[in-house]
Amino acid sequence: MRFDLRQLAYFLAVAEELNFTRAARRLNVAQQSLSSAIARLESHVGFDLFERAPRAVALTERGSAWLPYARDLVAVAQRCVDAAHELNAGSGPSLRIGLAATAAVDITPRLLHAHAERHPGVRVTTKHYGLEDPTGGLRTHHSDIAIVRPPFTSTGLDLVVVASEPRFVALHTGHPLATRRHIEFAEIADLPWIDIVGSDPIWCAFWRVNERRGRPARLGAQGHTLDDLLEAARSGQAVGLVPASIARAQRWPGLTFVEVTDIPAADVAIAWNANVPLPSPARDFLDLATTLTAAQPER
Repeated sequence: MRFDLRQLAYFLAVAEELNFTRAARRLNVAQQSLSSAIARLESHVGFDLFERAPRAVALTERGSAWLPYARDLVAVAQRCVDAAHELNAGSGPSLRIGLAATAAVDITPRLLHAHAERHPGVRVTTKHYGLEDPTGGLRTHHSDIAIVRPPFTSTGLDLVVVASEPRFVALHTGHPLATRRHIEFAEIADLPWIDIVGSDPIWCAFWRVNERRGRPARLGAQGHTLDDLLEAARSGQAVGLVPASIARAQRWPGLTFVEVTDIPAADVAIAWNANVPLPSPARDFLDLATTLTAAQPER
């Protein structure tokens, strides 16, 4: 059985977005072309990949089970293309680093700078990933290694924690709690919260502190990005949690960040695919991260 890689890429996009319109926009193709390609792929594999309803799209049980294999095949093809480009250009070793909401953490620039100094012959590319992919491109094999914020569905991934920081709630400046320096979770639990669409459920549960709730969070807005979260908070539609590095990175007009003192800290970790051999530049990056972390003074 042979597969069309373009159809597989279309399948991955719809599986991640769970929305044909958004997937078509992301792929820059007509929605009808996308739907036709998925239908041909379903005919090829012999089973439905998606359950379609007027307002919702979901993976079927077989589609969900087949998804990791499709991802692996697309990732291998991409690595083949990347290797061909590197060989054609006569370039040396390369390293793809994914960043998942970790740009504001001080260890990120220190790591990248230190690695560039110690391994000047390695061509490094970095890519920022939104809240929809907390694995920083590891799930799609678009990254060799990533700086991420667990927890998330970590099956097939290994990680080592390199930093931790408290979490802050984002509030509009007129909110009654905005004048406080510290609050406890019970004071914000019943407020409307933002729903991050299409992200990892374990990651979403952590950032909504589900383990402290007796009932599901009341949702006041939906979004895909950090900017969506901040705008929802600024407009008073919903609140959400952010790590200290985001809260302290800059002044955000119309927003106040208040530390929530009685919930677990947010970790920062170096992660990689456990079932894929780490290329030498990625191993060097991991070793450097471990060394730098061990040398950090206790806070």
